[in-house]
Amino acid sequence: MKNKAIVLLIGFAVIAFLFAFLLKKPAEETYTLKRTDIDYKILASCTVSFPEPYEMAAKVEGDVKSIPVAEGQQVKKGDLLIQVDDFKEKQNLTIAMNNYENAKLKLKNSREETYPRIKEQLNDDTAGLTDAKNQYERIKILFNGGSVSKAELENAKTKYDTAQARFNQTKLQLDSYSKSGAAAELINQLNILNAQVELARRAVSEKQFISPYDCTIIKIDIKEGETVAAGKKAITILEKKPWIVETNVDQKEVSFLETGLPCFIMFDAYPTEKVKANISLVCSTIDGAKGTCNLKLQIKENKSFIKHGMTGNAEIAGKRMENININVLALPSKYIVREKTGNFVLVQVNKKTEKVPVEFNTIGEKWVSVKNIPEGSRIMLPK
Repeated sequence: MKNKAIVLLIGFAVIAFLFAFLLKKPAEETYTLKRTDIDYKILASCTVSFPEPYEMAAKVEGDVKSIPVAEGQQVKKGDLLIQVDDFKEKQNLTIAMNNYENAKLKLKNSREETYPRIKEQLNDDTAGLTDAKNQYERIKILFNGGSVSKAELENAKTKYDTAQARFNQTKLQLDSYSKSGAAAELINQLNILNAQVELARRAVSEKQFISPYDCTIIKIDIKEGETVAAGKKAITILEKKPWIVETNVDQKEVSFLETGLPCFIMFDAYPTEKVKANISLVCSTIDGAKGTCNLKLQIKENKSFIKHGMTGNAEIAGKRMENININVLALPSKYIVREKTGNFVLVQVNKKTEKVPVEFNTIGEKWVSVKNIPEGSRIMLPK
């Protein structure tokens, strides 16, 4: 009986305590206004935008001779990825290069032998012309003085005319050679053959798939021995560069953003992974229609699961600024009473509550910095 009585007393005590607890008026929650630093976080959805997979297609038709790479392999810039049969193209290149070298040799010989020979001949003809002219002038003076016969004068005149004709012919040959004759023709021929070499070299290169940069082989769509058609996708590669994630934030957040700020990316496919990143670019323009600013975030960790086009959420640590979110009279925004007539806070003064107009700047969604309420004021939570 005694034990039962004790149990009953304990039961009544518990019931009474619960009853009193339920009837007790909840204590009013207050917040003491003080200066503090607010870690400003900016949250935004994001998408992996760079590097993009690059699909390489065949430029010309041909039989696939070899594929010296495999899917998943990392290759360097300039490495051979796929070789299409180029036997005919290499033969054409060899022929074109031989023709070019022959023409080049002819031009060299022409400049080093033919032109100097003609120029030397012109010098000799110039000297011969001068001598013939002087002799003719001397004989003409003697003829006028009666010292020589007319036959001697005519002979001297004939030699002078012959020397003049020989000089004119050599000079014409030299001018023609240097301007519009053999030299110009050889130069023109050399230019044509050089163009043929470049076309042949391009034809050879079009039978090769060369890596344009350091990359990873994502997918190979053809096989050795297969005849690939021009324009057919052959291989997909991904440039080896840090992943870039793009996001858009409200323009009101711009003052808290700058290049280099740290952030985390939580991808939708891997929500438990927080991947380190930082801001690599803050767009200098605002989208007027959306009121947003574009950001590029560079991922700092090497995570194999990241893929182009993946979506997720970015958590960006906003810039720390004195009197903006550092050393400010910070108040949780839930303490603000927002009414049509203005914004107020409930200040506790001598166990009484006064409704006081408040001026503030928002710091994200959860905090405000108060301007006109003294430090140390006790702010009541609105009911």
